[in-house]
Amino acid sequence: MGVAAALVVVVVLLVPVASPTPTPGGAAGTGAAPDPTAAPATTGTSSPSAPSASTDPDVITPATLRPAAGAISLPTTTTATTTTTPVVAGLASFYDPPDPLSPAPAGSIIRAEPIPVPAGLPEGVTAERVLYHSASDQGDDIAESGVVVVPGSPPPHGGYPIVSWAHGTTGLAPSCAPSREGIDDIPYLAQLLGSGFVVAATDYEGLGPPGVHPYLVGQSEGQATLDAARAARDLLGSRTSNQVVVFGHSQGGQAALFAGQIAGAYAPELFVAGVVSVAPVSDVDEFVPAAVGPSPDPLAVYTVASLWSWSKTYGGFSLASLLTPQALAVASTIPDQCINSLAAEFAGMPTDRIFRPGWETGRAVLADESANQPGLSASAAPVLMVQGVDDTLIPYAVTTDLVDQRLCRAQHDTVEYDAVPDAGHSNVLDAAEPTVVQWIAGRFDGRVPPVDTCTGRAAG
Repeated sequence: MGVAAALVVVVVLLVPVASPTPTPGGAAGTGAAPDPTAAPATTGTSSPSAPSASTDPDVITPATLRPAAGAISLPTTTTATTTTTPVVAGLASFYDPPDPLSPAPAGSIIRAEPIPVPAGLPEGVTAERVLYHSASDQGDDIAESGVVVVPGSPPPHGGYPIVSWAHGTTGLAPSCAPSREGIDDIPYLAQLLGSGFVVAATDYEGLGPPGVHPYLVGQSEGQATLDAARAARDLLGSRTSNQVVVFGHSQGGQAALFAGQIAGAYAPELFVAGVVSVAPVSDVDEFVPAAVGPSPDPLAVYTVASLWSWSKTYGGFSLASLLTPQALAVASTIPDQCINSLAAEFAGMPTDRIFRPGWETGRAVLADESANQPGLSASAAPVLMVQGVDDTLIPYAVTTDLVDQRLCRAQHDTVEYDAVPDAGHSNVLDAAEPTVVQWIAGRFDGRVPPVDTCTGRAAG
């Protein structure tokens, strides 16, 4: 199997480069020490990324399969979905960045506006749509968008901790930005806010403001996730602390893992206390179809979208060398459509009318695939990996291999692996809610060390 279908499978329901070399294990988190009193730090430079700073067992058995119902009872929240995101009337001007964009540190707010808070959230919650500075994969200063949601309760001493949410696939057009639809699709929102956490949610580069969305490019996604936390600190000042947990599903699961890998160098002023990755894109070559043939493949759209993104981001290959003229014509609409409408364009097209023979073996394609595999450098924060045993999009065996071979064996990360029985790709968020919320709270509390299933392995 190869590169394309992996991308494919993952994103259907929802969605590296140099990174620091943290101390093995990473149980204490990464970046600056928790700062309970300081206002948001700035980089002291016009560069969009912060200055680099050093930061700070064989085959594993996943944590014992637990019942899908957790040990603690919490209200159910809305889970993330992957519907087509239409343009909301009156929002276009919000997403247009100033031209020229004056340089500023990553996370600096460009503009913000209040947005409605849905029923069912704790009393006093407020939410704002934000446009903020970030960095492209090449390090250029760019504008990104997202939302910041604030508890109604007073901030604790030192300020609210921040949970930075990374969403799954919505599409590659600027109009597919989740912030256009508000905050309804952020999972566990009531529980996180009720626990006294600020929730920041990035749209990613190229979703919201004009530009190319680097779809399944881990470095870009990780930077966007960290910069959303920085934007929350810039917006709220001393009401926030520098403690952050990054949390994502599917495409966002990849984003969360990359955020954990790059945080020490990219955002050293943040203390990343933990990484939650749910059913992440990890080994894209596991999902490429065995052969191109006369039958349609409903997942082919995601392969094409990934190749389109990589060709624009890295420039190592031309789509014309991989796709047929018929597929190229449809692919030209990728920057104008969200995922559902784009999928309809490819739905009945046989794969041999999409891909040229041998497309998946090209050197540049394989290099781009490798660059976007998480777990090739260490995470300086503990990781909670959640995977549905019945997931047919991101198979359980693939995520288990990621945890075993890369996170545990190669990087010696601290990982709690939660395999959820009877859960697939879309409903694993619901099934894992109590575990995830409790784990996040534990990382901010700091009194109970994280469980590590990377133990008892032979060296090697």
